[in-house]
Amino acid sequence: MTKTTVITRLYADEASARGVRERLYREGFPRHTLSLVSAAEGDTEETLKAKMERALVPAEAAEAYATRIAEGASLVAVRATYKPLGAVRIANETFASSGALPVNLPSESFRVKAPRDHAPSVLKDHPRFLTMHPRSDERGGPVSAQLGFRLLSEPKRRDSVINGGKLFFGDGVKRGRTASSAMRGGGHMSRMFWPMPLLSKKKRGLSVIEGGGHPFSRRLGWPTR
Repeated sequence: MTKTTVITRLYADEASARGVRERLYREGFPRHTLSLVSAAEGDTEETLKAKMERALVPAEAAEAYATRIAEGASLVAVRATYKPLGAVRIANETFASSGALPVNLPSESFRVKAPRDHAPSVLKDHPRFLTMHPRSDERGGPVSAQLGFRLLSEPKRRDSVINGGKLFFGDGVKRGRTASSAMRGGGHMSRMFWPMPLLSKKKRGLSVIEGGGHPFSRRLGWPTR
């Protein structure tokens, strides 16, 4: 068990309490540290005390609040821990200008024992840290929709990876044309530099030795065919 500070305030109705809770959230308090206790249909003072107990409100304070909440008031409880920095001061300053109802308690700030918070993730407060978290007066949805980004674009066929469609090597691919040369105009380097035929019409030989000898195969008695 660890110690934490619980600060509470009572408000005339649930709408007022929700507004104060939202202000605290905007000041940097995580959602799981903010509690709102109001009477639902069928609630008794005992069930309201149980709700406040889950919000870590001490029993003596819950006793003072229960009757007022049963009559229509609502309670805001904040567990001022390490977040945001200076949480106790920020909570007291926010409550000071919030129009809270007076109650018969010497103080509405309590040091209480709290169970250790074994969070399943280091991103407990913001599990989707790349998702825009809307406030109560904002419409939720994907970030792309709020910023006007299109998720998909129509595919466009391109013949070049260069911006503007330019072709680095010549005119690109031309369809319906066959050529025996990669040079413009169909020239061949063999004809430009010396009269060297592209293909030889000589009879195919079985030896790389001039004259056609096979000394190695003759020595070992191997046939060449």
